[in-house]
Amino acid sequence: MASSEWPVRHLLDVDSLSDADLSWLIERSCALASGAPPAELDRTVVNLFFEPSTRTRVSFELAALRLNMRVINVELERSSSTKGESLEDTAATLAAMGVDALVIRHPETGRCHDLAAALARPIHLLNAGDGSGHHPSQALLDLASLASANVKIEGSRVAIVGDVLHSRVARSDITAFLRRGAAEVRLAGPSAWMPDALPQGVLRSPDLSHAVTDANVIVMLRIQHERMGREVWPEAADYHAEWGLRKSHLALAAADCRVLHPGPINRGVEISSGVADGALSLILDQVKMGVFVRMAIMEWLFAADEQLPAG
Repeated sequence: MASSEWPVRHLLDVDSLSDADLSWLIERSCALASGAPPAELDRTVVNLFFEPSTRTRVSFELAALRLNMRVINVELERSSSTKGESLEDTAATLAAMGVDALVIRHPETGRCHDLAAALARPIHLLNAGDGSGHHPSQALLDLASLASANVKIEGSRVAIVGDVLHSRVARSDITAFLRRGAAEVRLAGPSAWMPDALPQGVLRSPDLSHAVTDANVIVMLRIQHERMGREVWPEAADYHAEWGLRKSHLALAAADCRVLHPGPINRGVEISSGVADGALSLILDQVKMGVFVRMAIMEWLFAADEQLPAG
């Protein structure tokens, strides 16, 4: 049976969220961060990560535990995928066991979307990052972190700097900022790491200084070494000299500018310690908000179940 016959809600990308759902997730995340009581969810979730992760995996686990959910972490090297089992069969097996949701990080772009289209049994899917494709929960926590800091996105200028081509965070953030009314999104980084086609409202800046001038939000990206050959890795010092965000750059930005980074940060490469630890940085706020956003996502994910027919 194709997944279209299973009316279950997934979170695969920002694009598929309605404006109402997008607003609700941001507002609910901020409410939870401010102490609103969480839902009690009698559900089971499995974290299945095919790539290394600290922030995303731990925050998904903490979020589920705070909702009184049962959490199971499947270690890749101990999973049946090492025996040749497909991801589709793994999902079907877990669904047959009574697992309600599967949080997946996968190195292959589009893998979560492919799985959603081919589900043999109903199970909720949360895309925790697919190759260079999408990272919807990161984009949501970026928006919620800015909202919590009273940064207005509508009419703002946003700079996204670094390895944009290989970044799922960049793709999700571009969509999210434009959906929330950003006036302009500027991309900057080495020419080899810039996408060929840019959506309406997205511009390419020739250098870092141009990108951050009058910017209200600056998103710094790490180099995605795992998605390129070692022979094209830049020297850290050279990269920092041209594309590393330093305090001198912040003097060009808007007075209310805030700096984001999805982590892990590489000090002295894409960002200086003075900026990462400075007053304009929301990096640790993002980490904290990540738990509340993923709590809100879980609440949203299961909210519609009672309106759906039994499986």
